[in-house]
Amino acid sequence: MKNVLKLAAAVLIAAVVAVPMFAARGSANFTQFVALGDSYGAGFESNSLNERHQVWSWPAVVARQAGLTVCPVTATATTPCFAVPLVSFPGFSNELLLNSVVPAPVIAPAPGQAAPLMLTFGRPFNNLAVPGATVGALLTVTGAEPPTQGEPTVVTMSRFILRGQGTQIAQAVALHPTFIALWIGGNDYLNVAFSGTPATLTSAADFKTRYEAVLDSLIAGAPNAGMVVGNLPAPAGLVPYLTLVPPVLVDPTTRQPILIGGQPVFFIAKDGNGGVGQVTPGTLIPLHVRDKLAQGFGLPPALKNIPPFSLLPHTGEPLEANDVLTPAEIATVIARVAEYNAIIQQAASARNIPVADVKGLFDRAAATGGIQLGPVNVNSAFISGGFYSLDGFHLTDLGYLLFGNEFIKTINAGYDTEIPLAGIWQLYSNNGAFFPDTANNLTFTEPNRGMSDAAVKNIVTFWAQPTVKRLRAVGH
Repeated sequence: MKNVLKLAAAVLIAAVVAVPMFAARGSANFTQFVALGDSYGAGFESNSLNERHQVWSWPAVVARQAGLTVCPVTATATTPCFAVPLVSFPGFSNELLLNSVVPAPVIAPAPGQAAPLMLTFGRPFNNLAVPGATVGALLTVTGAEPPTQGEPTVVTMSRFILRGQGTQIAQAVALHPTFIALWIGGNDYLNVAFSGTPATLTSAADFKTRYEAVLDSLIAGAPNAGMVVGNLPAPAGLVPYLTLVPPVLVDPTTRQPILIGGQPVFFIAKDGNGGVGQVTPGTLIPLHVRDKLAQGFGLPPALKNIPPFSLLPHTGEPLEANDVLTPAEIATVIARVAEYNAIIQQAASARNIPVADVKGLFDRAAATGGIQLGPVNVNSAFISGGFYSLDGFHLTDLGYLLFGNEFIKTINAGYDTEIPLAGIWQLYSNNGAFFPDTANNLTFTEPNRGMSDAAVKNIVTFWAQPTVKRLRAVGH
């Protein structure tokens, strides 16, 4: 019996040795903390990048919890702080504000002109995230690209963030980082909200090549730095921008489906193969398509002789195929993001990099019941949910705080640290997305840098109480 017990103990020890615990690369030294990414990392909120929310970006949240301070505008290259490329309020472009809630929500852009505040800062910023960046942009965009008409957001924004001093990767390495945080990939698939077709998705093969190149470049430049990355939220339908417009005709005063013969009236659209038909339940219609619906596009021909639809110039004409996302196309997006996440997990694991479960955070916000934080419930509902900001795409200060906490939890698990999670009490002294600064005479004064002007105008008018121009809201 003793020999049997000795043998069992030996087998158990061998099994433990054969399955080592995960060992994160480098160490959790935040002396020189650097973050790379896109608009989420930059703190883009309510269609704007500005100082009021940049300090609540998820990298800034992680930095503060790790004991760092965000650099003031007066900081110099030698100031020991976490540098952010601050932009004055109302930001690029002008921040959307919620000016009233009753009798109907009123959203409008803040007035004024914005300006970068740290163009002459003497070293690369610690938060190098650039709105509009894809995985490939981290390898190529430097901020020195010549201006062109209709240029991508990432190029425009990089001029005052990267300032022509090199790519995000090159500048991160130039800081000799002791710890690196990375979240990238959202723009490789969320562009379908504006293109209306999965054809604009980055292929899984290209994503893999580029993502691995990003990690290898960072590791080669900072071999001893600790590192953490995050995965991607999957269902495209979770973004309010894609779910605010139902696929059926609704009464603008009640926002309830109009029934004809006891059945809802589904919009019609081209199928991309020469055919036209009713869209099916589960179809997503991006908010910017609202302008076309208000002209009668998408309304079935049977309504051409029925007032008030007969007064609209394009009643009976179908929406284009790229005006809608069909359930099959949505499934393609979700499957592609699953491929991205598998690539991220495999690439990170092979390089001993912990992966923050950002997808899990978004799933919890979208689930029934949302996320309960004491007396505060956070969910993905537009305006009332507290997770998404007023552009229906980016997060609120609170959403970014929770995002940062996912990274902190992963750092603590991977590096055996005890960095405290950020508490929502920190936000009580900050205006956030839902407390307007003014409610009078708000106009567009800045070129849009987050989405099309038509998209922003639709967000602004979507929740306005229907009055004189009631026909313009027939689709909603």
